[in-house]
Amino acid sequence: LAACPGAKVICIMSNLCFLIVLPGCYLSFPANKLVSGEHCKIVQDESSGLVWLEDTSTNGTVINMSKLVKKQTHMLQTGDVIYFVYRKSEPEQNAAPAHEKDMDNMEPESKKRKTDDSNTEAVCSTKGGLSSKLTVEVTKTDKMEESLTCVICQDLLHDCVSLQPCMHVFCAACYSGWMERSSLCPTCRCPVEKIRKNHILNNLVEAYLIQHPEKCRSDEDLKSMERRNKITQDMLQPKVERSFSDEEGSSDYLFDLSDNDSDSSDIGQPMVMCRQCPGYRREATPPPIPPPPKPATEERPATPTGEQPSTSSAIPPASQEYRCLPHGCHLICTCCLQPMPDRRAESNSEQVIAQRCAQCQRPFCHMYWGCQRIGCQGCLARFSELNLTDKCLDGVLNNNNYESDILQNYLSSRGKSWRDLLQESLQSFQQGNYYPSDWRISPNAILCFCCGLRAFKELAYEYRQNIPSPELPAAVTSRPNCYWGRNCRTQVKAHHAM
Repeated sequence: LAACPGAKVICIMSNLCFLIVLPGCYLSFPANKLVSGEHCKIVQDESSGLVWLEDTSTNGTVINMSKLVKKQTHMLQTGDVIYFVYRKSEPEQNAAPAHEKDMDNMEPESKKRKTDDSNTEAVCSTKGGLSSKLTVEVTKTDKMEESLTCVICQDLLHDCVSLQPCMHVFCAACYSGWMERSSLCPTCRCPVEKIRKNHILNNLVEAYLIQHPEKCRSDEDLKSMERRNKITQDMLQPKVERSFSDEEGSSDYLFDLSDNDSDSSDIGQPMVMCRQCPGYRREATPPPIPPPPKPATEERPATPTGEQPSTSSAIPPASQEYRCLPHGCHLICTCCLQPMPDRRAESNSEQVIAQRCAQCQRPFCHMYWGCQRIGCQGCLARFSELNLTDKCLDGVLNNNNYESDILQNYLSSRGKSWRDLLQESLQSFQQGNYYPSDWRISPNAILCFCCGLRAFKELAYEYRQNIPSPELPAAVTSRPNCYWGRNCRTQVKAHHAM
């Protein structure tokens, strides 16, 4: 442009357009829907002879397939290729790369001059006559950048969202403008059912910009995108309603996922109702009456699976008289998966209303109103009252069946059960004779079945370790001691344990 300031020559060859214009002339393409009415203007500084491109478009102008000028001014140099519309995701529609490769073998311009109505239009400022050879810089395609480019703004994704079910991704601000005009996906025209944040792509874009800081958007551009973002948090969260089936005592959740985005109602916590909630449909049916409590020393036979649900032997009156507040918080029992009121915030709730294990902190409803899961042996109780059943002695000593059988035979020969072992071990622990790893163990500790069984195994090991040798058979005491002791990895093998 500096070499011929008074010339005005326009040569359109396929999608590649070579253009030299007078200073201050506006370029207008109103017939093309992808080009703004006033897309850009090229101005020459009369004093210095420098040529500048000032972008006035909506989507920006691409220079040399890499530099995006958007609402900015860029100095042009000889050989720059200017694209009004450039689709990175559809390279077959861009004719510029093919002409750049065959530039040396170009025929006379008069034979190849033609008009193309495709979406890609290019402008190239040249120095010298049209018959001279043109040198165009070929930019290597960045595959990562192409994958992280929004097809609407042709820039790197910002605050990326995914459309479901097609899973196409766009900038939140770009799709907000499209969403006001159409409910279809801009790429595949599939009806959009849901909008979700794409955290993985957002993290990839952030990592890519750390390595290529020159590709970061300007602060003004980011602020503009934040203002244009109309996707609210309500659109990104699914509506979930939970109810509980009354048929055959089922405890399965029934999820009702609402896809109606036109509903402007508030999205709060899922609606959960328990037996003590106002309006509960089975509220008129009283809970099963628990059996009378049995002495702690009496052996309780294991309830076979499928006979009857377990019930707590000492349900506090405060649990039976309580009524939930409207939309109150609930806990889901880990054993039966049924909801119960969350009363942890009440004063002295841990002593009066036991709802969770003291070790794993998981919620259980057995001590609150009696767990109704078929086959439950008492999922939460005081450690001294846990119903561990006779199976708790199987492999009780580090899963060493041989040593566990020795302990069972010792207890049977003296008419003792696992309850006697538990009571004696707790008594020795309180006297300071046993040293388990967890000092929170006590007879009144509220434990679930799993944590109670783990603590019982530790006490059983201490109990076995303190059995006097004369009280054991000679075949047991005559064995050599293992060098690794309780840390032996092969003790579970019978030939080594014997």
